[in-house]
Amino acid sequence: MNEENKAKVVQKEEGKNYFLTVIVSLLSGLFVGFILGILFAPKPGKEIREDIKDKSEEFIQKSKEGVTDTVDKTKEFIGKSRSKFEEVKGKGKDILEKSKEKVEALKEVIIPKKEEKKENEENAKP
Repeated sequence: MNEENKAKVVQKEEGKNYFLTVIVSLLSGLFVGFILGILFAPKPGKEIREDIKDKSEEFIQKSKEGVTDTVDKTKEFIGKSRSKFEEVKGKGKDILEKSKEKVEALKEVIIPKKEEKKENEENAKP
């Protein structure tokens, strides 16, 4: 793997880590803000508990939806990556076959010339 490809791999990994960090930070911030907002709201305890229960259920639902979206996008990314890999693999096989053909063609040219040179050297010896 050359340096350019290594750099691309590192960039992709950093991008994945950055995305995960952003999502976790966002969800954590939403949850903490929600709790603080409810605790400082001027409502009786019973209403606050009901609000906490309702908002917690809403938060859990949104989190599940977020996870589902993330899983779907990840599956889509994996599918695209597999197809791209297969495409590159096919191109690599084609290049390998063409290279083998070129090597065989070169052998047909080089070997007779090498033998001819060897014969000339033997004939040139007194």
